[in-house]
Amino acid sequence: MKKRAASLGLIPIARDVFWGPMAYAMMGGILVGTALTLLFLPALYVAWFRIREPEEIRAAGVREHAALARMREA
Repeated sequence: MKKRAASLGLIPIARDVFWGPMAYAMMGGILVGTALTLLFLPALYVAWFRIREPEEIRAAGVREHAALARMREA
């Protein structure tokens, strides 16, 4: 929420000749930093520490996949 407010707060100065480039750079940095934090870092953590899906969830997914396959065949 704070990141969104900071990005929206920079819009009024984005068209200014002097402050415009700085505003665009800050908005881009906020956007890229948010994307890295929400998408890339969790995936990197899972890959680095080799975290696997719990066995009972994996087994439930296999059962659901098998049930869907049977429904498609019918």
